[in-house]
Amino acid sequence: MLSLSKHRAQGERSVNDYHFERSNHLRELQISVLRSLRDLEALQSDWQSLVECCPRATPFQTWEWISNWARHAHQGELHILAAHCEGELVALLPLSLERTAGLIRRLRFLGAPISDYHELIALPEWETVACQQFFQFLVEKDDWDLLDLTDVRATSPLATLPLGLRSFEHRQCPAIVLDGNFTAFSQTLSKRMRSNLKYGDRLLRKNFAVEFDLVSPGEIDSALEDLFYLHNARWQSRHLGGAFSDAKVRQFHRAVAPAFAARGWLRLHRLRLDGKTRALFYCFAGRESVYYYLSGFDLNLSRYGLGTQLMAEAVRAAAQDGAKHFDLLRGDENYKVAWNAVPQTTVRLCADRNHLRGLMGRTLVLVERSAERIGSRLRNRLWGHRRGARKSERRRQLTADSLQFRIHS
Repeated sequence: MLSLSKHRAQGERSVNDYHFERSNHLRELQISVLRSLRDLEALQSDWQSLVECCPRATPFQTWEWISNWARHAHQGELHILAAHCEGELVALLPLSLERTAGLIRRLRFLGAPISDYHELIALPEWETVACQQFFQFLVEKDDWDLLDLTDVRATSPLATLPLGLRSFEHRQCPAIVLDGNFTAFSQTLSKRMRSNLKYGDRLLRKNFAVEFDLVSPGEIDSALEDLFYLHNARWQSRHLGGAFSDAKVRQFHRAVAPAFAARGWLRLHRLRLDGKTRALFYCFAGRESVYYYLSGFDLNLSRYGLGTQLMAEAVRAAAQDGAKHFDLLRGDENYKVAWNAVPQTTVRLCADRNHLRGLMGRTLVLVERSAERIGSRLRNRLWGHRRGARKSERRRQLTADSLQFRIHS
């Protein structure tokens, strides 16, 4: 990380040392910081228009996602950087200033840690200049100790431009390549996987009246309550808290799901057996991709492979809608290998100041990275994933380059 330590290695640049050469032909952007919900609300129309023009934006950069997080679950101070040129909004970097351990002033993405991708939101022609001037703006301020940008795709300009940030490999976000054709994709699955899907479908239909559907707008509230219950029950069976264990997070999703449905982005897949909801897949649609966010299913019926069956239905529906990718988002759970998901890497970009709080921030990042690696291994053990799947994943990574796969969502 960038540090102001007097003992830094030769050639290492510090935050205060860092600056950009000003080019006469580059127009200076007017950068401001949005610090209140009122400021955020006032930017709704411009934010939505900018997202529409930003090819890298995912559902996690939309005004609907960010504003509802700020209203219902955000802890800290809003610190959203906005760049204008001649009155036009050309770039946004949604950040939050939070105090970690009561002392470290950490700048992180607004929406962390529940957003799977974070990104600069910018008109394509302004990406480079906006990245540079946003970072220069931050360097010149002294109101933060640790800049901690997680879940940034390796292809993002934040990761590829020479901004001087230290980069760590962060998480794997496997994605299924569909190209709008489920039949062709299904033929790439292993013989065992295809057999399991057929057997599971026959077993379900033999014992139950089976109904797959998409939750309608009028059913979202009740379906979300089912999702919260089924998802949390799975984690509680291991004496752990699920992703929906926090009341503020549940309230956030109660707000964002209808907002996404109104924009045509919500894909809440449901499996009902004998008229009762037994499994749900919570997905979002964005451009040429569908993003699988979270799920819940009845553990009492685990022998029927409800998750696998509903996954197949969700992937099939995505292909029928013309999606080119079904993104399984972050996590290296071994089951993703069976779906021929191609690994993608996100990075964590960090910088710190050269005082005690900055040093503490640097240490915090190292501790969190170690905890994440341990957590990944524990998750796979908790849910009994196959030991051999790791070898299959490594083999698949060797062939990933031949697929020339890159998501431009």
